[in-house]
Amino acid sequence: MERLMIEGGTVLPMTGQADVYENGVVLVESGRIVYAGPRAGAPFLPGARRINAVGKIVMPGIVNTHCHAAMTLLRGYADDMRLMDWLQTKIWPAEAKMTADDVYWGTALAAYEMLSGGITTFLDMYFPADAVARAIEATGIRGIVARGIIAVGGPSEALSRLDESREAFHRWNGNAGGRITFMVGPHAPYTCPPDALLACAELADELGIGIHIHLSETAGEVEEARRQWGKSPIRHVYDLGLMKGRHVVAAHCVHVDDDDIAILAETGTGVCHCPVSNLKLASGRTPVSKMRRKGVPVGFGTDGASSENMLHILGSEMRIGAIQAKELEGDPAVFTAYDAVAMATIEAARALGMEAEIGSLEPGKRADIILIDTERPHLTPNHDVFALVAYSALPSDVVTTIVDGRIVYDNGRLTYMDGREIMAKAREAAARIVKS
Repeated sequence: MERLMIEGGTVLPMTGQADVYENGVVLVESGRIVYAGPRAGAPFLPGARRINAVGKIVMPGIVNTHCHAAMTLLRGYADDMRLMDWLQTKIWPAEAKMTADDVYWGTALAAYEMLSGGITTFLDMYFPADAVARAIEATGIRGIVARGIIAVGGPSEALSRLDESREAFHRWNGNAGGRITFMVGPHAPYTCPPDALLACAELADELGIGIHIHLSETAGEVEEARRQWGKSPIRHVYDLGLMKGRHVVAAHCVHVDDDDIAILAETGTGVCHCPVSNLKLASGRTPVSKMRRKGVPVGFGTDGASSENMLHILGSEMRIGAIQAKELEGDPAVFTAYDAVAMATIEAARALGMEAEIGSLEPGKRADIILIDTERPHLTPNHDVFALVAYSALPSDVVTTIVDGRIVYDNGRLTYMDGREIMAKAREAAARIVKS
């Protein structure tokens, strides 16, 4: 891997709100950060490729904590519907027609879109796992694969998907220089009965990995859980033992009470906050600030492109999520621009249990870095760089995306795949899938 010297930009290492370095330098060697800070303190790195970052913000890659990547193929197909009607009458029937190649191209399209907007890591819940892993390898993005497990068809269906998860883990985990990792992915308590959830926990323990699950996304889901089990979905999976001694990443957590939040905090469960998808599906508003005050690690997620429509956190989840958090508590100071940028980077990494490797620009961490061009009318002037990123920046302002020290997206183009081919293949697949 080549050495990189990114110089002259405004460096936001995300190690604290006071740590902003104008005319800063970031040095990269062997895929890891060697230095991030002021030019005056930068060591000499012989033979480094120099990247001129004057007029640009240099910051950690954005982390997408929750995604159904290949649902890019269903973007715009089933909008303006209620969640369960949307799933049962449109999404699940269309997904049943998808081949492994469809999922590969749909995931590649998602990776292209995410890299173009500065997302360098994503947690995906989809199927089949091999196709998702192949797309991660090919595009250069960093991804966590959680093969979605739905057990409504009975125990044999759940077992086959658990077996697929196990086999894919052994084939792919740690591949592509460590960019591909795994979690076990039970879809939700309403699609996985207790025996299936316990089987997922056993597999997670066997493989030494975490669990990704949807929890308390809608009011109807919570009401049904209380009718069926006499408790909330979060209390239900906690009492089953799923959250004890394992790292769990829970998507949505919109309809939660104080007991639920206490459980999330006690267990260190990471929460994926998907404000745009939740608003668009009228699912509700996650009490993000309350969770964070109680010590719950929370990061932004996009959800799938068939509900959110875009796989972007800049200009979308970050901006709307910050505004929503303020409105929810009736206090514009309760959630700051810095909070928003942190929730897209270091706090998102913490929610995934990856803060030792990604999420900030610190020596020894993976060199996942993005450059945002501020020479744009909507980014002028610059009174507060965090406000600029949180409230004004757009995905199209990202000009360079680096993963593991490799430039994977630069000035509108993917480096390791042909973006035009990806879009053409995705269009072909999408047309066939939705054809009745």
